[in-house]
Amino acid sequence: MNLAELGEIFRRARIEANLTQEQVAERSGVPRARISLFETGALAELGAVKMLSLFDTVGLELLARPAGHRRTLDDVLTEPEGRGASTRQRVRLRKSQ
Repeated sequence: MNLAELGEIFRRARIEANLTQEQVAERSGVPRARISLFETGALAELGAVKMLSLFDTVGLELLARPAGHRRTLDDVLTEPEGRGASTRQRVRLRKSQ
């Protein structure tokens, strides 16, 4: 995943949280102009602390995992609503008696 893709995910989360770029800027300490560049994919670099602050402001989190990690059922079940998780439930089969 690249910075432009993260910016798009962030933009959708910001809109879903019903926040303007200005409100996010005030809460995160990241200038509104940088937020705009981030959302449009025009930002070359953001920095981890700023990205974490932005993500926290709109209710996102970053997860680190080994390269090449494939999605597991646990990944699917913990995805935010809107990516299919809302209709899925964990099912456990009863052990044979």
